[in-house]
Amino acid sequence: MTTTATDAPANGRARKLRRGPLTRKQILDASLRLFSEKGFTRASVRDIAQAAGITDAAIYYHFESKRELFEALIEERGFTSALKDLEGAQTEHLTIEPLEAISSIAIGALALMYANRDLMKVLLVEAMAEDPVAMEEYGTLVRRWTKAEARILKHYIQLDMIQTEDADELAKQLVIAVVGAFSDFIMSPAEAPSDHVPDDLRRHIEIAMRHIVHGIAGQA
Repeated sequence: MTTTATDAPANGRARKLRRGPLTRKQILDASLRLFSEKGFTRASVRDIAQAAGITDAAIYYHFESKRELFEALIEERGFTSALKDLEGAQTEHLTIEPLEAISSIAIGALALMYANRDLMKVLLVEAMAEDPVAMEEYGTLVRRWTKAEARILKHYIQLDMIQTEDADELAKQLVIAVVGAFSDFIMSPAEAPSDHVPDDLRRHIEIAMRHIVHGIAGQA
């Protein structure tokens, strides 16, 4: 089939549309939907392309692999930027009480996970099924979160505002408390999802953080 001069501009526009931000969003949305329905391993690039209404080649223009797709979902849903903000927190200017700081981190993380609960379900389920990509992504998120939180805890230890023999272990426990509460919530019968973190779930985290901080601050 020959291409005419009239056809060329139209085809050029089509290529631009296929490669633009709208198509990228289509691919990511279709990927998450299929990862949720079929699992990360079973959802193929061809499945994703068909669901997005594009060709396999259009996907590979934006993403080199399914792994890169998964990484993009995590980054573009705000997890990467939230971790960078936490890692970059200026502890020398941190003057609020430990409970306020630790609770703020926990509630912020919970809100982000709840807003992206479909992605979190995929990540948690696939990691538990020992999918190597999901396990590595989950491990990376938890390690970065734990390390950033430990740095903040060590700031309060230097100020003698909390007492703990192992800030790194405490940070891991704080992270697991949030992830565990979220996991329990999404695996339990509940009301229809809302736009905001349900009050019961938020209160559970606030109480858990308060109990932990009171313990390490030597308060009753």
